[in-house]
Parts: sequence; C-alpha cells; structure tokens
Amino acid sequence: MESFSHNYTLNNQNNRLFPGVIYNWALFERDVRRDVRNCVLFLAFFFVVNITVAAILHAAYVLAEASDFNDPEALNAMISESSGSSAGMLSIVGIVCGSCVFFILRKRRFITDLALPSAELMTPKILIVLIIATQGIQCASSIIATLVDTLLPRGLSIIDSYGEVIDSLFTPLGLVYIVLVGPIFEELVFRGAMLGNLRRFGDNFAIIVSSLLFGFYHMTIMQIPFSFIVGLLLGYVTVRWSIRVAILLHIVTNGLSVLISGLKSEILMGVCGLALIACLIATIAMAIHWRKPLKARIRAGAAYYPYTYINGFSSIALWLFLVVTTVVGIVQVIDF
Repeated sequence: MESFSHNYTLNNQNNRLFPGVIYNWALFERDVRRDVRNCVLFLAFFFVVNITVAAILHAAYVLAEASDFNDPEALNAMISESSGSSAGMLSIVGIVCGSCVFFILRKRRFITDLALPSAELMTPKILIVLIIATQGIQCASSIIATLVDTLLPRGLSIIDSYGEVIDSLFTPLGLVYIVLVGPIFEELVFRGAMLGNLRRFGDNFAIIVSSLLFGFYHMTIMQIPFSFIVGLLLGYVTVRWSIRVAILLHIVTNGLSVLISGLKSEILMGVCGLALIACLIATIAMAIHWRKPLKARIRAGAAYYPYTYINGFSSIALWLFLVVTTVVGIVQVIDF
C-alpha cells in the first residue's frame, strides 16, 4: 500500500480517507493531477517500448531473410508479407517487454492487493451474467459501428479497417496474443497498476480514468467505445471481486470474439448474430432489474472530494493522449 507524506492519509484497511479528519485539499488536488499525468506518461512509455521492440525485431527479420536489397518491389512485398505472418509474435514480445519496463519504472509489484480474493464469492452464475454482458456490449458496439459506416463517405469503413487489423493477427501466435497474453498483461497494467494507483481518490474515478485510457489505448475507432465500456465492467469486477476474475473475463471475451470472427458458415454467423442480440436484450434487462444495487455500488464508490474529476481531467497529458490516439484511429480508417 502506498503511503502518503502529506496532510491527508489513507485507511490502510479499505483505501478510504478517514472520516472526520481535516485534510489539505490543495495537496489532494495536486496529487490527483500528478497521478493521472503519471499514468498517461507511463502508458506512453509503454507504447514506445512496445512499438520499438516490435520494429527492431521486424527489421532484424527482414535483414536476415532479404536476398536482394536492390529490388524495391520484392523488398516491399517481403516486408508486407512478414508484417502479417509475424504480427502475433511481434505483438507478444512487444506487450511483454513494454509491461515489464512499465512495472520496473513504477517500482511496484506485478500483483497488488487487487489480486486477493474479496469477501464476495464469484459464482459460476455471476460469471455467466458478466459474459452475457460483455457480449451484449459487443453487439451494441457492432450496431453503432454499422450505423456510423452508413454515414461515412463511400470507401471509408471503421468496420473494414478494424477487420484488417484483426485479420493480421489470425495466426497461431496472433491468437495466443489476443486470447491469452494480451488480456493478462493489459489487466495487469490497466486494472492492476493504474486502477490500483488511482483508487485512493475513489473507486469510480479510478475505474473511469483507467477505462478511458484502456479504450483509447486500442487506437481503432471501432474498438475505442467498446473497450471503454468493457473496461468499466472489468474495473467494477476488479474492485468488487479481484483482478484474477477480470483477467478470466477478459480472456473469455476475447476468445468468443475470435471464435465469432472466424466463422465462415453464413448459417452459423446468423445464429451467432441472433445470440448476440439476445445478449444485448438480456444485458439491458439485467441492468434495469439490478438498477438499485448498481446505484448503491456507484454511490459507495463516489469520489471523496467534489473536484476530483475536474482536477483529474484537467491533465494536459491526458487530453493529448486522447487526441493523438483518436487521430491515429481516424488515419487508419482513411488509409484503409
């Protein structure tokens, strides 16, 4: 547990500020801005290490395999082919190296107290409900993306540009990255490190900020809203149960997405489409049915200081990150 050297303290038992104590809110506001900024900067460095390692390995592979550097067309063809065939391996090595450097710089343990099982028991019934919710969110995201595509100029498609990214990872190592390696390291970074660090300012604030960074981290227009909403759910799961449950849910969600994306039969695709619509309806029904306990949970996780969100979202680094990743996502759609 991180200790404070300022004029406010944390209850080490439950990450809550002590009631009835007078705090120096100026220092509190400064720490909110500083911690949000640090999360963004660490994530940016994670990106740099991830991309740099992948680029170096790709360049080394091309240099080792290329036979004629005087033929530009053959060289470009080889680079394009190797980018697709090695995308899975490069993604795995990149995210592992980026995550390791991220945690080394933060000087934190990989697994925090969020990994410990909570007093509430995760039952198979609850896990099934959560899986249904993620598929319902996926269905809503697909419907919205389809509607947006109809409004875009001819030749532009956020669905097709996203499909191109996914297709490049449909290799054995690519599937290992999507279904196993990616979910584990993403949860350790976003729910373990970021949410765990920001949680002292309120559970809701920590979940929202970490989910926002998680959504824009994916840098594809179709994935950003879906990943943000799923990030909220994974953050809630982490806080209420543990990060281990969030990792399991993330793995199952990605696995189902890969399974559905790989279907070739129109009949099976139609059946899965109807199943996703059913999940969306069930998700809405469950949200309405459990609205009172959900509201109680939201109230319990409220920020301790009324200006926490204003100070947190005043970070220039945060807005710069959101703008840059959005621009990258738009460029991907245009280039496609």
